[in-house]
Amino acid sequence: MSAFDNKVVIITGGSSGIGRAAALAFARQGAK
Repeated sequence: MSAFDNKVVIITGGSSGIGRAAALAFARQGAK
């Protein structure tokens, strides 16, 4: 179980660059 399972993470500027990388990393760890 990940620390981000069933958690919501809001990322602004997630279409490219570090925002996209952060969004993908959180999604891999179970964040919504």
